[in-house]
Amino acid sequence: MELEKALQEIQSLKKRIQSLNREIESLRQIALMDLSPVENLLKMRGVRVFRKNPTDRLFFPPDLPSQDQTRFYEMMKHYSFRLVLRDMIKSQDGFRIQDLTHYCSSKVVKEYCEALSELGLIMKRGRMSYQTIVRPLYSFGPTLEWFISEMFKREFASPSLYGVSLKKTRSGGDYDVIASWNQRLVYTEVKSSPPKGIEQVEITTFFSRQEDLLPDMAILFDDTQLRMKDKLVVMFEEELSRRYGEDSKKRYPVERLIEELFHIGHRIFIVNSKKDIVENFGICLRDYLRYGAKNS
Repeated sequence: MELEKALQEIQSLKKRIQSLNREIESLRQIALMDLSPVENLLKMRGVRVFRKNPTDRLFFPPDLPSQDQTRFYEMMKHYSFRLVLRDMIKSQDGFRIQDLTHYCSSKVVKEYCEALSELGLIMKRGRMSYQTIVRPLYSFGPTLEWFISEMFKREFASPSLYGVSLKKTRSGGDYDVIASWNQRLVYTEVKSSPPKGIEQVEITTFFSRQEDLLPDMAILFDDTQLRMKDKLVVMFEEELSRRYGEDSKKRYPVERLIEELFHIGHRIFIVNSKKDIVENFGICLRDYLRYGAKNS
């Protein structure tokens, strides 16, 4: 009798496994059909997403509650906080308050450390020092990409992906942020180093990736409050000259939009973080609608 009962249980388990396999296959098919708006815009261009939204390189763990992510996002809007995070990442195994005061007061740094401790993102290491919860952290770049992607979602009601790997593109590598804004594809290249740390080859890659994606609008964002005119604008002009010849300055001039924001034909923008990132992106998006979209 026990053998017969065991055989019945085995048969029942087989049926449950078969049922689960059918459900998994059904969900897989739904997932294939239910692409995000960003993936749909890419698919319309013959481009398919291989990987998106990686969580393994962020400053916070992937299971951080959504309300805590929102608090972290709001803190990321402050330039001084982003600078402090960079210093934390450089000394992630052990840092003190005084190690983080290159750009702001010890009082502000202490407030940031207390907030990050409450969120469970840094922890005390002895009496006077801290260390990051997530280690190793190789750079601030992925967390900044996450922030820009979240900004599109939260501030501009636009679905967005970050750290995107695409299948069979000529440029290769990760595409930092791709958003579906106003049913238009917006590609943003995110730089966390100052202009002097950006090489000409990176500008070449930025233009090459536009050829891969065919975005309606493209933005090179550098998280700095330094001038764009002295180096980045010059590198853009050199790349345009290489691509389009001597008359490139007449055909595709790099023009000042406002302060340290520049544009090429109201469709390609150079943006820094002086004053406010959200405001700067908003200025560029409105400029595209006012002038760039008319020429699309």
